[in-house]
Amino acid sequence: MELHVRNVNGAISEALWYMKSAGIEEDSRSGKVLVAPEPVMTTYAKPCERVLFWGVRDANPIFHLMEAIWMLAGRKDLRFPEYFNSRMRNFSDDGMTLNGAYGWRWRRAFSVDQVTRIIDHLQEAPNSRRAVLTMWGVAHDFRKIDESADVCCNTQAYFDLRHGALNMTVLNRSNDMIWGAYGANVVHFSILQEFVASALGAEVGVYRQFSNNFHAYTGLYNLQKYIEIPPDPSDYDYYAMCGMQPRPLMTKRDQWAAFLVECELFCDDPFNQQVHYEHEFFPEVAIPMARIALARKTKITDGSDWLPRIAAEDWQTAAKEWIMRRNNARKD
Repeated sequence: MELHVRNVNGAISEALWYMKSAGIEEDSRSGKVLVAPEPVMTTYAKPCERVLFWGVRDANPIFHLMEAIWMLAGRKDLRFPEYFNSRMRNFSDDGMTLNGAYGWRWRRAFSVDQVTRIIDHLQEAPNSRRAVLTMWGVAHDFRKIDESADVCCNTQAYFDLRHGALNMTVLNRSNDMIWGAYGANVVHFSILQEFVASALGAEVGVYRQFSNNFHAYTGLYNLQKYIEIPPDPSDYDYYAMCGMQPRPLMTKRDQWAAFLVECELFCDDPFNQQVHYEHEFFPEVAIPMARIALARKTKITDGSDWLPRIAAEDWQTAAKEWIMRRNNARKD
């Protein structure tokens, strides 16, 4: 099955219609699931339009962005992502690290920084078909299939330059459409794609997500409310409705290596406004987003006072609506 969509907001609508008509109920390791009868390929024409605005899904934009930065930093520590989502501890085998941390695999686990090597390789050979990023590892995954709480779902990614644009295809062995494919995955991998494209001085092309087993858990959330009447993206896709533009990840493309260093620096102290960053993305987007989480966790404010400081309209809008949903829930 192929889904050709503009962005994630259209993807979740198309996929829910498809699952409503074709989904098959099965048992899984984590309970009942509704499974697509065949693999699903989602092709995003505008992958940088990565923020999901559908309120029913209630995606946490702060956590998704923080986790993406943590991945580019090449880390696997539990401390950083757990601050923004306490449920991450459920996926740690030792209470300190995450076995399936994608960024750690991208940059450190296999004794090579695959991200920087792919950039160097495509700069040298722009027509190459060998720019393969590997996430699945025998020692880290196959040998731990029956014991680890965090075995990689995304296994490989392919990058190719065509007509001045960088395309990316991600292979996924098992994809939860609600929390994974159209929740966290689209943010993490589109940011990786944009980073590599920027480093190469290329435009961002299409992003293809191949999901070998495409499913939704019927026991972990009320799936029926999602598929009874699938949403219409014209009601919530601000990119299409209002012409909202995503903010570029990097404006200083020749300093892409510094961006990776600054991802690591940010993960060491995401709330520090005194640190000097070469890339405006950190003080203008990442730090204000992180400070919302800090304000809410310490109960100083609800975080709304940091919204005007987010210089990315899509992330600012998503954070604003996420805060509003929580404030409204408290009133109820």
